Amino acid sequence: MKNTIYVLLIILLSFTIYSCAKKSDSSSSSTTTSYVGKWLKSDSTVGLDWRSDSFIYGCTSINNITFSAHGSYSSSNTRLTWWDGSYDTVTSSGSNILLTSTTYSPAELATTCNPFWTNHTSENTSYTNLAKSIGYWTFTYTITSTWTDNILMSSMTSAKNSTDNNYITAGLNEVGNAVIGSYLTSSQIYDILDASDSTYNQYYAFYINSSSSGITAGCYYIYTKNSTPTTCYSITSGTKLYGTPRSYRIISEDDKDKIALQKQKEMTKLINLSSKKLTEQDINAHKRYQQLLQIHNSIDQKPLKRYLQSFRSN
Repeated sequence: MKNTIYVLLIILLSFTIYSCAKKSDSSSSSTTTSYVGKWLKSDSTVGLDWRSDSFIYGCTSINNITFSAHGSYSSSNTRLTWWDGSYDTVTSSGSNILLTSTTYSPAELATTCNPFWTNHTSENTSYTNLAKSIGYWTFTYTITSTWTDNILMSSMTSAKNSTDNNYITAGLNEVGNAVIGSYLTSSQIYDILDASDSTYNQYYAFYINSSSSGITAGCYYIYTKNSTPTTCYSITSGTKLYGTPRSYRIISEDDKDKIALQKQKEMTKLINLSSKKLTEQDINAHKRYQQLLQIHNSIDQKPLKRYLQSFRSN
């Protein structure tokens, strides 16, 4: 009789364990994939701190400066959308994840990749203001000819300007070279420096409208490499878009060479002309330009360019 009871208990216990296991399997199979965690790009150049689907922090460190981007993920379309509007499709591959076709593996990230802002923008005034400048900008101005320049601002850095300690931003011009920018709290002026050309530097200073979709006024400055001050050329149009396809952001090599040559010729003529009288606005702009140029010259441009292009897949 005892043996019979033991056998029945063993059968009952086995059935209970089997039933629990089946429930666990059924539950896990319906669980949505979570990518929350820390990830490192296969070449160890870019880290992802995936804190939640609404706060994903991409980062790298160059010359002891952290360069970062903010993104969010939607499971409905499996897209990680970066704050400039571009996106990557996310899939899993074993223990790794793929951002479009780039592999990221689980990792411990260096302290330099700790977010220096949070998801709540009101907690950081510098972040709140500079986030308004993130996006794809189109500036139109006239010197002797009319020009339209396209700039994608996509990253915020831990570097700060020396005037009011605001962060420095970074992005790409239309030929895929790195540019940097900042914001001056006292005057509410945003600025972008493009020092990628071999013969001149371009500096954009502007006020952003209340909807952060364009500018209310702005100046374009062209400086020789010896930083000779120049006068303001009014930016007649400045608009910002999100999610512009990469084909519209990065022009072809042929177009790049043509534009560079045309602009160099015009700048040479401009430099040879007699300078107009500089205004206080021009002098202040030149001072801000020199601060940004100093920061620009302290950053290794090649790894910065690779980082800024690393998220660009659309």
